[in-house]
Amino acid sequence: MAVNPPLIKTDVVIVGAGLVGLTAAIALSRLGKKVVLTDAKPAQSLVENWVDDVNHWDSRIYALTNQTVDWLRSLGIWAHMPASRINPISAMHLWSPTHSHAMPSLCLDAGDAHLTEMGFIVESQALMDACWQMLKESEVTVITDAPAHALQYSGHVARLSLPQHEIEAALLIGADGGRSWVRRQCGVNVHKVDFAQTALVTNYRAERPHGDIARQWFGAHETLALLPMPRQQVSLVWALPHADAAQKQALSAEALAAEVEARSGKALGTLTPNGEILAFPLVQNTADSMALPHVLLLGDAAHQVHPMAGQGVNLGFQDVQALCQHIAQLPAVRPLGDANFLRHVMRTRQMDILKMHALTRGLDGLFARPQAAWTHAALLGLRAVENSAMLKRFLIRTATQN
Repeated sequence: MAVNPPLIKTDVVIVGAGLVGLTAAIALSRLGKKVVLTDAKPAQSLVENWVDDVNHWDSRIYALTNQTVDWLRSLGIWAHMPASRINPISAMHLWSPTHSHAMPSLCLDAGDAHLTEMGFIVESQALMDACWQMLKESEVTVITDAPAHALQYSGHVARLSLPQHEIEAALLIGADGGRSWVRRQCGVNVHKVDFAQTALVTNYRAERPHGDIARQWFGAHETLALLPMPRQQVSLVWALPHADAAQKQALSAEALAAEVEARSGKALGTLTPNGEILAFPLVQNTADSMALPHVLLLGDAAHQVHPMAGQGVNLGFQDVQALCQHIAQLPAVRPLGDANFLRHVMRTRQMDILKMHALTRGLDGLFARPQAAWTHAALLGLRAVENSAMLKRFLIRTATQN
């Protein structure tokens, strides 16, 4: 005789225990909401004393804005971040195609905007671990290693079916990434922009001190970034056309390091490989609808952007902040899953999302054009910013969300 799985009734159920889902669970719980967090995969588990293992670093890193870090502090998450795994960004140096081996075309320093730093570089594993530690201190119910197999969102609740549980919630949040299962179950279409690029990601030990400077070189449909990490390391993010990326990925780690040295004009001297080489195809996915009755898409499930600006995870965190701010002001008689309320929340996010799309697509498209006139125009634009203290302050404040 079949036994029906137990039914859990809650205010919010979150599908996806990535960074956006984890922080959403913590933030909503702090608002007094009953929260269930689910994921198809097991919970992250790191080896004991991983913090002290200075020979192993995650190749996946994030550039967090000051606003994001302030928010993580307010949630108690930042207190769980090991200081030895965090590196501040004191400045950004950008090279245009015509200045690849000369002085930077644009230098943005935190001091230009009266800031101590422009942001922070952290490893994915370190930030995930900090979130899991904070989650253990909350009252969130966590169900992992449980792939969802059905979703209904008609009537007054959303109902999620897991292998061992049925969950009813006033609000279901899809925070399950760019290939969102929740989005597919809801029949939401995606507007896709294929950048025809692959990003190569890895870490190096640098011969010369990086000075806490994030360096970025633009080329024809190409972007190479070397981001500062602790212990005189840098994180490479190299966006290239697919064929070029495949050719470089086939090289040995040492040969690839030599290519990076050449492309960056040996700005940091010899680069010694210090991590696995990862590759990611670059696309920009935007859901046609981010809010449905009782269902809300957050983070990459709603909008996946080109990594050139390093803002993807910050955008997702801003989604969570906007949702929590509006829930805090929601009258008690109005349900969390009210369609008009959820659409209003997402409308407040549209401008930030559109600005980030315009920035990433605009920069890539401008430098990708082969005509000399376009390259010259881009160079003039960078020079104009370099010579304007006011424009510099504006760019830095925008990038750091301060």
